[in-house]
Amino acid sequence: MIQLITGIPRSGTTLCCKLLNQREEVIALHEPINPAAIVKNADANMALAYICKQIAGFQHAIENGLPFEHGDKGGLEIDNPVGQQTSDGIRQVVARRGQVLLPKRVPGSYQLVVKQNALFTALLGQLSAEFAVTAIVRNPVDVLLSWLTVDLPVNRGRIPAGERFATRLAAELAAEPSRIRRQWRIYKWFMYQFHQYGLKVLRYEDILASNGSTLDKALGLPAISRQALTPQQRQFAPEVLQELGSIKAELLAADFYGHYSTEDIAARLRQCGL
Repeated sequence: MIQLITGIPRSGTTLCCKLLNQREEVIALHEPINPAAIVKNADANMALAYICKQIAGFQHAIENGLPFEHGDKGGLEIDNPVGQQTSDGIRQVVARRGQVLLPKRVPGSYQLVVKQNALFTALLGQLSAEFAVTAIVRNPVDVLLSWLTVDLPVNRGRIPAGERFATRLAAELAAEPSRIRRQWRIYKWFMYQFHQYGLKVLRYEDILASNGSTLDKALGLPAISRQALTPQQRQFAPEVLQELGSIKAELLAADFYGHYSTEDIAARLRQCGL
């Protein structure tokens, strides 16, 4: 069985892959599909065909002991594509796309999980009709603070792999001069897509609190014992908090489709001094 994971960037989707890879019967791949490799003029249906072909290729490689492309050439153990090293206050990406080689697996002896964030979210209309898709979300305060401090396109308020197949989003982002409001539009786009296509949605906070058992259950897997998971505490510069604070009213007034209450948002803002 093949299952897909998508989610809001910086919401713990890579950690989910690491948790799943702690299981003998699961192989979870981190961003193995390079969106730039999809032909330039491809429409959504062509992109779906490409993704299906890639997934079949991953299975073939895994079952025949062949190398295949992966979002981190270091293997399946990555739990965070962004490291601790900073440049001008921006944390740098440590994941490097490349080939990986796994021990040969017998067909039917494993469940394949493939994780992509923006690309899968933009193509949910097509993908959700073909695959079981689970989405991971996180409190917007934490997501936006992360986006403001990591060296990814979303730091600039753009999401290229999503914009390519979500032309309305691309137009809205191009017309918005404020970085934080572009980021806010991106966050809301992800949440709307998950709601629109009726995805099973898991909260990062619940995955941590359950030591991954919430994730196991959602994917139909029996619970296993894991080490306790604890969120990392980070400090943010005053100018970062000020930028986030400029949309405080919008955050408190937003509809998160039942996943986060106004008090959830307010409590996290208070913890940040906002």
